[in-house]
Amino acid sequence: MNSEVSLFLSFIVYSAAIILIGLYSARWRKKTTDDFVLANRELGPWVSALSASASSESGWVMLGLVGEAYLFGVAAFWIVPGIAAGYLFNWLVIAEKLRQKTKEYGAVTVPQYLSYRFGKKSKALLYIPVIIITISMLGYVAAQMNAAGKAFEAVFSLPYWLGVLAGAFIILTYTVTGGFRAICWTDVVQASFMVIALIFMPLIMLGEIGGYSVFLASLKEVSPDLLNFSAGKTGFVMLGFIVGLLGIGLGYPGQPQVLSRFMAARDKGTITQGGVIALVWMVLVYVGAVFFGLFSRVHYGSLADPEQALPLACSELLPPIIGGFVIAAIVAAICSTADSQLIVVSSTISRDIFARGQLDKPEMVTAKNIRYYQRLDRLVLVGLAVLAIFFALTENRVIFHLVLYAWGVMGAAFGPVVILGLLWKRANKAGAIAGLVTGSVVAVIWREVAFLKNAVYELVPAFMLAFLAVIFFSLLTPREDDKKDGN
Repeated sequence: MNSEVSLFLSFIVYSAAIILIGLYSARWRKKTTDDFVLANRELGPWVSALSASASSESGWVMLGLVGEAYLFGVAAFWIVPGIAAGYLFNWLVIAEKLRQKTKEYGAVTVPQYLSYRFGKKSKALLYIPVIIITISMLGYVAAQMNAAGKAFEAVFSLPYWLGVLAGAFIILTYTVTGGFRAICWTDVVQASFMVIALIFMPLIMLGEIGGYSVFLASLKEVSPDLLNFSAGKTGFVMLGFIVGLLGIGLGYPGQPQVLSRFMAARDKGTITQGGVIALVWMVLVYVGAVFFGLFSRVHYGSLADPEQALPLACSELLPPIIGGFVIAAIVAAICSTADSQLIVVSSTISRDIFARGQLDKPEMVTAKNIRYYQRLDRLVLVGLAVLAIFFALTENRVIFHLVLYAWGVMGAAFGPVVILGLLWKRANKAGAIAGLVTGSVVAVIWREVAFLKNAVYELVPAFMLAFLAVIFFSLLTPREDDKKDGN
């Protein structure tokens, strides 16, 4: 059996196993309104932690961050403390409070939580979040399809478009059938393979190079700036670069696909244990990705697309059978984010636009209606996947920046509103609307204006201005006009 066939067969075996796990999870389906979108709020610590982590990282880390380290050198390490701070804040401060409140309100989506918290009768608090989530998530999912296309193109020499379709097929097969539970179960396997790949592949690559001292000397020879934590930048340009990388962690409290894992956690103990598991996983994966990008710069010297370094290395440096499993893990990691985002958007549209509170009424919670809305969830999910595939087939194929755009918009729009909604009783409807609009609009404008975009990552100023907007407009609005449903 030649190496190409072995590589392909091991990939097929892994992918089939992921699909079967997802399909098997459907056997645990409950006939409740929470099951398809939150797995009946029964996630344990390992599933909560690994699923939340895999759903927010995936192709962005395994392909995008590797490519960024390849280009900018050790300066890419600035991303690690920023991400760690985001993880810690989410798990220690946000997670348990959000779990309690969403369970108390019966909210299954982020827009539903905001509506209950700040003003149940406010259409703005439903429609504005739905619009932000839908547009941002479509870009995010398109980036994951993009990553799948690159992985198949690099390893199997398949046309890019065929790789996109293959990734979409894998995702839809188990997501449509098993819903949120299928996503979370497969995320555990995918997150496990991600951490294994990003521990061992850098070590294997380092061995190929000839050891750490050879690596340092070779990297310096390529460019001394690659060993400089400022990436050769100076003054305000350097400051903006570093602050931008550190500021990526600000986005975590505003990511619906991560917040949904907290909403689905079983109890407080799940949150406490899950935080430790998630942080350890994050450090291993991010540090491994940066080191692999650095080693790849020395090993390959020049790559037309640095984001293909990991799949290329797997096919070249590993025995075909093992290489196929690792490449499958890369594609699976991509799927672990795309599937989560698809179900977040589909549940948001179906429950917050079509259902519009119908399932809040006890008399409407019938077996017939539950089946109807679960079918609706699936139909919307498929429709959104088709749109994402269309966007992924365009010419914009830089995963790192596609993801950062969507990450920045959602992080700036939802992060300040979620944080202050949970921690500050005075936050009200006017403040929430102002924060949502300010965060999303500033992030988009900042991204599209060249000199602003080059100054600092848009999430940082957009988050700060949205945070101030929530406070200012909440204080500006009389307390008695706040029609929230308690806090």
